[in-house]
Amino acid sequence: MNIFIVRTRLQALIVEKIISTEDKNKYVLVKCYQNNKHEDAPEVYSVYKRIEKNALFSLDILSCDKISINISKYFFIHLLSFITNGKIFLAGIDSYPFAISSKIFPFSTINTFDDGTANFLSYSKYFKETPLNRKGIKGVIANTLFPKGGAKYLRDRTKCHYTIFSSLNNIVEKGKLVVLEWDWSELLDHRDLKKIPPNTNVILLGTAFHDLSQMEYLQSKVLKLLCDIDLYIMHPRERLWLENIKVNSLHSPAEAVLKYIADKNEVKLKVYHFNSTAAYSLSNNMNIEFIDLLAGE
Repeated sequence: MNIFIVRTRLQALIVEKIISTEDKNKYVLVKCYQNNKHEDAPEVYSVYKRIEKNALFSLDILSCDKISINISKYFFIHLLSFITNGKIFLAGIDSYPFAISSKIFPFSTINTFDDGTANFLSYSKYFKETPLNRKGIKGVIANTLFPKGGAKYLRDRTKCHYTIFSSLNNIVEKGKLVVLEWDWSELLDHRDLKKIPPNTNVILLGTAFHDLSQMEYLQSKVLKLLCDIDLYIMHPRERLWLENIKVNSLHSPAEAVLKYIADKNEVKLKVYHFNSTAAYSLSNNMNIEFIDLLAGE
């Protein structure tokens, strides 16, 4: 029995593709959250529900719970996948509880899949090879179990990695990559077309500001650009902080909407972003100019 662990909409969309491509019809869905089960946009959970509909059962994991609880849940996942001759699929290889449970139960098969820019930017958390920064006995245990960090351990445990970024290096060597056929146009939800103003030429992609250290400073950049843009697309995990007619939350991935607009426009579409995965996903689209607002920060 295969077990799929998801935390974001992109992860869930990739899981949908893996399930359909690999004909993995017997599976369990594990839904991860930070603090509560309603912290993300409803559009994220609608994808979860599509996957959950055909799952044998689902399991929720909250990062805010005690680490012992989450280690126990992940241990159960490892055990279940092993005794049913299945595999575990996850994207978040920086999960400390999952790494510990993997160390305790080393017999399970672990496959990974993309989680956005963290998979191919060499300075991201997924490429770190340093011990976890923990104090006291927890630090001693962490450094003993993972002298090069949990992400490094899970990269080494990965049997294969499913990716939608065929031309980019990833967290594993190329021989372990499984490239998925991917078309953003297929993910366009036509309900979003009503939210696109006529003659949209300049777009700003939001981000999960609450996850960033310079939240107020970065939000001030948005405010300065607001008069110059036609559409602001919220990040799926972005908390509503700006009330404006230009601000919209979409059912579609941003990439699907950007591609739709760019294909229709007679002029090049200008897209401001905060190191968005979309800039890499659509880097070969000559009708889109991406401007990273984090460049040089």
